[in-house]
Amino acid sequence: MSIYTNTGLVKHAQSALKLKTKYMWGGILRLIEKQYDMLMSIYGVNAGTGYTKERWNELAQLKHKDIYGVDCVGLIKSYYWSGDPDGGVGSKLYCSDKYPDVSVGTMYANAKKKGTIGTMPDIPGLIVYSRSHPHVGIYIGNGETIESTLGSRGDGVVKRKLDSLWEYWFECPYISYDNEATTTAKTKKCTLAYPAVVRAKPSLQSARLGRYLPGSTLTVVVGSDTKDNASGLVYLRLCGEPERWIVRSAVI
Repeated sequence: MSIYTNTGLVKHAQSALKLKTKYMWGGILRLIEKQYDMLMSIYGVNAGTGYTKERWNELAQLKHKDIYGVDCVGLIKSYYWSGDPDGGVGSKLYCSDKYPDVSVGTMYANAKKKGTIGTMPDIPGLIVYSRSHPHVGIYIGNGETIESTLGSRGDGVVKRKLDSLWEYWFECPYISYDNEATTTAKTKKCTLAYPAVVRAKPSLQSARLGRYLPGSTLTVVVGSDTKDNASGLVYLRLCGEPERWIVRSAVI
């Protein structure tokens, strides 16, 4: 069993949140000056990574100011490279055989337990994943996540509510999970008070898959509440496959 655990990952993420950080593609929670030259030599100027000439100049001005650079998956890898069950900075055990340097997609592919976000159990330390970006964050419980990001969501390590960006969840394959709660989603039956359109995604813009009438009894996934930021509507996932969603307001 690994000395690194889901509870340790949460502590690591919460500690990183208290640091001064900037998003650096390829960054592994080291001081900016400790990885600036190496990352510049690897990526150069590449807008697809967030590295423009202006960004490199900005980061250069932050050297020797106790600011750490890290990307989204680097926040996770820096935990199991820390050498401490509670995490830490510096990634002193970088890329050991047991704890490889992998991409977001590879980490997800190697995970033994995973699922769509509507089926995620309430286990702090799970990884939330957006395949379409790609991007990962760390679920810390109470409907909140910590991620390292660049753009409208922030610059560096930030905390946010679990939102519609995330499409999947998985257990990080390189740490142990203390909470042996089932990864099978809890469900409950509910009755509709109003007509409800069934959607392919928790979005008013997604495809219509059908419609239920008032009085219909449906089984929904507990804790699947997902807000569609565009419309402001909150959706619940219906049990089973394929993925199907209804607005929460239609449920008694």
